[in-house]
Amino acid sequence: MDTMRISGVSSGAESLIQCNALSSLVGRRSDNGRWRTRMFPARSRTWRLAPKKTLFPSVKAVSSEPKEKVADVVIDSEQGPEGFSSLSPFGPDAASVASSIKYHSEFTPLFSPEKFELPKAFFATAQSVRDALIINWNATYEYYNRVNPKQAYYLSMEFLQGRALSNAVGNLGLTGAYADALKSLGFDLESVATQEPDPALGNGGLGRLASCFLDSMATLNYPAWGYGLRYKYGLFKQRITKDGQEEVAEDWLELSNPWEIVRNDVSYPVKFYGKVVSGSDGKKQWIGGEDIVAVAYDVPIPGYKTKTTINLRLWSTKAPAADFDLSSYNSGKHTEAAQALFNAEKICYVLYPGDESNKGKALRLKQQYTLCSASLQDIIARFETRSGGSINWEEFPEKVAVQMNDTHPTLCIPELMRILMDLKGLSWEDAWKITQRTVAYTNHTVLPEALEKWSLDLMGKLLPRHVEIIEMIDEELVSTIVSEYGTEDPDLLKEKLKAMRILENVELPSAFADVIVKPKNTKDSKEAAQTVVKKEQEEEETAGREVEVIPEPTVKPPKMVRMANLAVVGGHAVNGVAEIHSEIVKKDVFNEFVKLWPDKFQNKTNGVTPRRWISFCNPYLSDIITNWIGTEDWVLNTEKLAELRKFADDEDLQSEWRAAKKKNKLKVVSLIKERTGYTVNPDAMFDIQIKRIHEYKRQLLNILGIVYRYKKMKEMSASEREKAFVPRVCIFGGKAFATYVQAKRIVKFITDVGSTINNDPEIGDLLKVIFVPDYNVSVAELLIPASELSQHISTAGMEASGTSNMKFSMNGCILIGTLDGANVEIREEVGEENFFLFGAKADEIVNLRKERAEGKFVPDPIFEEVKHYVRSGVFGSNYDELIGSLEGNEGFGRADYFLVGKDFPSYVECQEKVDEAYRDQKRWTRMSILNTAGSFKFSSDRTIHEYAKDIWNIKQVELP
Repeated sequence: MDTMRISGVSSGAESLIQCNALSSLVGRRSDNGRWRTRMFPARSRTWRLAPKKTLFPSVKAVSSEPKEKVADVVIDSEQGPEGFSSLSPFGPDAASVASSIKYHSEFTPLFSPEKFELPKAFFATAQSVRDALIINWNATYEYYNRVNPKQAYYLSMEFLQGRALSNAVGNLGLTGAYADALKSLGFDLESVATQEPDPALGNGGLGRLASCFLDSMATLNYPAWGYGLRYKYGLFKQRITKDGQEEVAEDWLELSNPWEIVRNDVSYPVKFYGKVVSGSDGKKQWIGGEDIVAVAYDVPIPGYKTKTTINLRLWSTKAPAADFDLSSYNSGKHTEAAQALFNAEKICYVLYPGDESNKGKALRLKQQYTLCSASLQDIIARFETRSGGSINWEEFPEKVAVQMNDTHPTLCIPELMRILMDLKGLSWEDAWKITQRTVAYTNHTVLPEALEKWSLDLMGKLLPRHVEIIEMIDEELVSTIVSEYGTEDPDLLKEKLKAMRILENVELPSAFADVIVKPKNTKDSKEAAQTVVKKEQEEEETAGREVEVIPEPTVKPPKMVRMANLAVVGGHAVNGVAEIHSEIVKKDVFNEFVKLWPDKFQNKTNGVTPRRWISFCNPYLSDIITNWIGTEDWVLNTEKLAELRKFADDEDLQSEWRAAKKKNKLKVVSLIKERTGYTVNPDAMFDIQIKRIHEYKRQLLNILGIVYRYKKMKEMSASEREKAFVPRVCIFGGKAFATYVQAKRIVKFITDVGSTINNDPEIGDLLKVIFVPDYNVSVAELLIPASELSQHISTAGMEASGTSNMKFSMNGCILIGTLDGANVEIREEVGEENFFLFGAKADEIVNLRKERAEGKFVPDPIFEEVKHYVRSGVFGSNYDELIGSLEGNEGFGRADYFLVGKDFPSYVECQEKVDEAYRDQKRWTRMSILNTAGSFKFSSDRTIHEYAKDIWNIKQVELP
């Protein structure tokens, strides 16, 4: 028999009470008096009994040994089906599940005992599911400890998880059992699941991608963890008022999070400020400053139909109680007394705190360093533990792969160097080789403002040792560039250094101070001499006269640290996230680095998990797919979705397909009524754009198209309107960053247009405009299955990939979009005839902007018409700044940088083609089926296989 150890954390008496209480619910006594526990096999829904004495699903700390030895409870288990053992705290039948839920409602309560209502039912249900997850979770970690595989660690400032309950029971294969159990208790699973708040750990595609990747890592049995921060108040909760968007703090943790487990024995010191000194042995020491503590909160991530359950470790920050100044508090200085505690805790208050002020910038930098430092300390501690008594640091890259999701975790590079050199005693050369072999970087943007730069002065104060290391890395890079290009052509060398250096506007290292010296030119020397003579003559003429000399002010550009350049230099791989994006990265963003290290650059087209984004969020469509394909294997092997192509013209499938879409649309009708008060027609086309609000994503193009549509409707008679236009419900969702003024103007404009159109009796159900407030994953899980047309209309070349386009396509939605990001590959897979294409191409954008700057752009009359209509006051006033951004030829916030005016005529024409296609429902449904059939490539399972093989070099590890 295999033996699995689960460490107890309670006292002996408490353990006895808890074990006995649990035993009555999670075990069954056999005739011989032995306890029998249920077994949960991987990739199977077959359950069986296995004899054993006791089951106490307590939690083992997973990053370090306990500080004090505690008694271990030993649990033996027999081999289950498919060759491995597995445990579960209750059986798969509804009665056992119901007993577990009732147990948690009574013995792990968060509410008063008198009532058993929906919120209490949710927490009890979640805690019941967590019991099963903990056992698989611990077993996964125990096995990884035993076999010591190479493990990947995914560091991201965002993890936009979405609700966990439905996903967890779905992955465990227990949806039916929980639905029946809750029904017996007077609830339904869907209502209980809606009580769960969305974890406020992300904002957009970056965080949602990270969460899809974790699901695929677990499902595919890859040894991997995620690391992030536990934001108490998230980004913000969005409210829509007459003035537009209003931000309030998220409250997702107010009732606690039933999925997380705080690891009080897993914490690490994190330092800021201070100074660097050299010891007697020549080693650098970072001393003094401000010290905080990062504490681990762990969230289990279950794979689909597998025992593998990996970990998302989130860091929360605090200061020790000793830092509370009791003397100041008692003297009445209450705020000052708690200042150290507040300074520590605020690091994890808000995702992306406003950085307009220096304090805001410092706080963001603290967040990034906390993530990097705590995570690397944890990773290194695990490496040392698994290495046993013989630690060979050269093996570190053979056991550890660190993936930086965008530039936010780039401080991993100097932090790993610092730990290896200052704390572990490695030389610079050895530490640098190890770091470069360990770390890899995913680029998510080509926008210059998103390629992070930090003030060298700020970083020098906050992280003095890291600046020293970055300066050394920069010097290494300068040496490499000089060796590669020589000094014969000073202009070329200067160009290369300007493009590639990590430090911007910083003098060359002293060793290279004289490397760029222009050769003397006789002609230039003669001209210089003549200038001197002329100057002397002028001085003689003005001699004796009093002349006021006003020196011209010299503005020195700020010294900056270019984080993207550091990420490229310090890692062994750099990848883009769509084919077109990766080409832009190589041709434009990092072209000079590509010339130097061509093998470092790769493409890894993004993907999304088909479990959450079809199987669980769209059960109507999932059942249809399974019935027509003849298997549910498509949930794991999405290539099987392609089999739908042969049925695309089948009238029975088309009829079922439309019925499923209608059911999903009815859910959204209810959502819209609840959130906005508007009533919409479920028979109208549902046209949806749900994204972070940003000028490059061009929600402004969409709403101006709607305004033009409305204007044309108003110019027609009722009969003409009905003949010319298909009824539409145009739905927007997304948050504008709190300090992004133009994005917030766009939100207000959309809601103002909606208020006018939705209350126009002449238009009625022919056109509605809805802005769904506080868009999040749970809202997306309703909107995407109901969508018929989805807008992915960013300026070509500016969207790295997009992932919502993949989710829409998977759910049979037809896209209208530009050749940008993953749109290009989606169009190739689903067929050009099943994608509505418009707009300028990426390779045309530079010349189009140049044409605009030179005053050669002539706007189309219909674009001028729609702007004039907006300015007429139909929707209100105060749109001058918004419309003004589309006018002029140059200047900040002017000149239509995102080419809304250029693409507007093409967009309007394409929307006419959409109406024409939608009128033919047989054609439209065929297009919808072929979108789902062609979406198989865009599973995150495929993406993770590619990362594992090409970047991380990790192997799948199935638990025995």
